[in-house]
Parts: sequence; structure tokens; C-alpha cells
Amino acid sequence: MSAAVVQDLAPAIEAAVQAATAAEVEWAACACCGLREECTAAYAAGVRARFAGQWLCGLCGEAVGEDLAAAGGGSAAASVEVEAAIARHAAFCRALFCRSPAAAERLIAAVRRLLRSESGRKEKASVQVVLELQEA
Repeated sequence: MSAAVVQDLAPAIEAAVQAATAAEVEWAACACCGLREECTAAYAAGVRARFAGQWLCGLCGEAVGEDLAAAGGGSAAASVEVEAAIARHAAFCRALFCRSPAAAERLIAAVRRLLRSESGRKEKASVQVVLELQEA
């Protein structure tokens, strides 16, 4: 290859390297339930921006979002309100895991199976989640 061809390819190679760097994945742990999830840095940054610097899994994020909406905060909630909603949901998660760790593990496993199931299947698979809570 001549030097001119290599120089012509340099911008394309640099763009490919930047795209690969942007798509690198990281592990993030949910501030509420502790679930660890693999996600891109850009996605994790977006979640942290929405939840006052804390990373939440999708399930906990939805629960906190609903809590904020019920309180009238919506998407424009103040950082203090977001942190309070996260603290309430984290307390709920701790109580759930302390009461019945096996039930929590079954719930997480069922959600994991649901998410990993083949989306292209023609037949619909039914998923049943059984959650047992034991009063202390």
C-alpha cells in the first residue's frame, strides 16, 4: 500500500476506533436491588442523569419513576425527590430480599429467562412468576 492510500484510510480507521470505544460495555449495579447488568457507557450515563447520579436497573427505575409520577414530580422532579424515591424503593427491596431471598432469586431468574427468551419465536411462551413473601 502506498502512503497516500494509508493516509486516505486514516480518518475511517479513527472513526471506527471511536465508535468501538463508545460501544464498550461496563457493568453497573442497581442502587436498589443490587442487580448487576452489562450496558454501554452512554446508556449508563443516561440512567445516572435521570436518577440523581445513581444507576438503577429497568425494573427499579420504572418503580421509582411511578413513585415520582404519583407524587406529582414526573420527569422534572428535583434531585431531593428522586433520591427520596430511590431510598423508599431501596428499603422495599431490602425488605423483600431479607424476608425471602429464595423468592427474590426466583423473581430475578424468571425476569432473566423472560429477557433472554427468543423474540423471534412464532409460538408464545408463557412465563409464570411466583413471589412468596413471608411476614416476619
